Amino acid sequence: MPNPIAETNFRVLYGKLFAALTRQYGVHRFSEIEDAIQNSFLKAVKKWKPDSSPKRKEDWLFITAKNDLLNQLKKNNKVTDLESEQTADFSETETSDLRLETVCMVTSSSTLTKQAKIVFVLKNIFGLSVPEIAENTLLREEAIYKIVRRAKNSLQTEYKSRLVSDTLKSMSSEALRTVEEVLYAVFNTGFDSFSEKNKSIVNEDLCLESFALAKILLKDYSQESTSNLLSLFCFHIARLEAKVDADNLISFFKQDQNKWNKEMINLGFHYLKKPNKIDKFYIEALIVSKYMSAPSFDLDFWKDIIRLYEILLQISPSPIVEINYCFCLFKAERKEEAMGLLEKLEGQLATEHTYLSLLKASLLSESKPKESQEITAQMITKMNQEIRKRYLLENKFINL
Repeated sequence: MPNPIAETNFRVLYGKLFAALTRQYGVHRFSEIEDAIQNSFLKAVKKWKPDSSPKRKEDWLFITAKNDLLNQLKKNNKVTDLESEQTADFSETETSDLRLETVCMVTSSSTLTKQAKIVFVLKNIFGLSVPEIAENTLLREEAIYKIVRRAKNSLQTEYKSRLVSDTLKSMSSEALRTVEEVLYAVFNTGFDSFSEKNKSIVNEDLCLESFALAKILLKDYSQESTSNLLSLFCFHIARLEAKVDADNLISFFKQDQNKWNKEMINLGFHYLKKPNKIDKFYIEALIVSKYMSAPSFDLDFWKDIIRLYEILLQISPSPIVEINYCFCLFKAERKEEAMGLLEKLEGQLATEHTYLSLLKASLLSESKPKESQEITAQMITKMNQEIRKRYLLENKFINL
């Protein structure tokens, strides 16, 4: 018999509840809202049974969290008459997705840094764990806790007397770019999940949630950059089925291309738009499209990809892009340049990065096999996910 708790995606529901309650009760109630949602989840775990779980789970959790919030406020004499009269049902909300509305509110902040906006949304709207955020942002975990705490305080001050819905009327181009960055980060977390709770390397829910919200964003604001972001999502989603087979991770070059979703690939090309001003999502979508349509991965292919990465490094430099560039140099038989870049990156990254370490093991596999094996062994020891451990053990070295 199915377990109603196990079937429920609490990560998605957390973001929806957080957004809905913030819309109704305001950002100054952040702390009470977080407690109320946690309490409603705890009650669900205790009360929901396989033969008697609520049909409308989102509504049940919303009402339970709302009542818990009001009880907290009444207990501390904080509730206002307006708050006590709030009766809206979770399903009666008028916008297509309240999470996007809250993301727009956070990204419109004039006091938060771009980094703080992304980290806050990843944790509070999409329910990512601090280790997951650390892996994707290359920030230390203690730094993430500080950023979230400070962001909450800043937002409470900035939006104390403003409605969340008002921010949608005055979204700046910069705020829209940050919304896209958030959706991009959420998608990447889902596409290459490092959560030890996930048996699979893919969290498909996160990928599809990001895709759905990006579609709403494109519909509402018609930005070319959003269209190219959707293109990128489509190309990645197209090969989700081929990425994992029988609980085993399959590297890109070994995937069964018959399993690639042709409709999603076509949709990826449909969304791919050459912009007036080149942006990172256009170049990244272009790179993935070339990977998925190349007749062979010869030297000319890698030269083309390297040129695209060099453009990407000019318009959107980051250690992750440099690691990918390094890999391409290696595949294009420019190993000395790849090793030089690798050494530079090792000095820049605050913590030992999984992909960087595995790439180093690959680069050293022929010239220094013992050192390469030691690096791989260390990474296997550190790895929490069984699927990644199994992949490393079976392949010995990284083999993208």
